[in-house]
Amino acid sequence: MALTVAIQMDPIDKIDINGNSDFALALEAQNRGHGLLYYGPRDLTFRDGKVTAHVRPLNLRAVKGDHFALGDAFVYDLSAADVVLMRQDPPFDMAYITATHLLQHIQPGTLVLNDPASGMSAFPDEPAQPRLRIQRDREYSSAPWTRPRS
Repeated sequence: MALTVAIQMDPIDKIDINGNSDFALALEAQNRGHGLLYYGPRDLTFRDGKVTAHVRPLNLRAVKGDHFALGDAFVYDLSAADVVLMRQDPPFDMAYITATHLLQHIQPGTLVLNDPASGMSAFPDEPAQPRLRIQRDREYSSAPWTRPRS
């Protein structure tokens, strides 16, 4: 059974096909007969309870310098995909963080692989991020860090 695999990844035109695992995963999926759709984090939209993306059909080939072809862009409801593969390198900017939150809305009906939200919630009793304090009050800033009690 062929699957539809939507891939959020770094710009396809800038990757080195010899050392990029995103390319290898996508090429293997294509070789197994699955359809590929390509989009970036800024292509996502959340509207009326649906997560959509401006996607482009993606065809890959293992030819350096001529490794991809993109079809015409169209709006696609990501909940219709069988799999969304989130493969994006840092920076973890607001577009990436927003994409993480938006993709939670298509689960569990659509399998989101490499979902960073899963890592953030792997240890629910411990914060997934280092302690952070943002403030302007100099007097308060010299106070020692205390963990809030619930």
